[in-house]
Amino acid sequence: MKHEFDHLLPPGQTWFSPKEVAAVIGTTDQFVRDCFQNRKILGHQTNGRSRKTKEQQRQRYLIHREGVLLYLSQTANYEAGDFLALMKQLVRERPMEERRALRAALED
Repeated sequence: MKHEFDHLLPPGQTWFSPKEVAAVIGTTDQFVRDCFQNRKILGHQTNGRSRKTKEQQRQRYLIHREGVLLYLSQTANYEAGDFLALMKQLVRERPMEERRALRAALED
């Protein structure tokens, strides 16, 4: 199923690291990890051993594509049709000659 924000994510990629999600939503990977821990971004957490010592545990966060899309949907400050409605309003306020030029450009 195609999602409204799907074009923001790399095609074919299912799982994302906090760093990859941060690049998509324009924040830091620490912000993404905080959101993960607060259940604002959903995914999976695994424990792995650090390369330096076997005793240290390293947290690894994996965020599913659907988790990223859900976060984007929940934090959007608009509805799907808002963009088109605002564009129509903007165009209607332009002088008739500009509207004709725009119409001609769209028909090309």
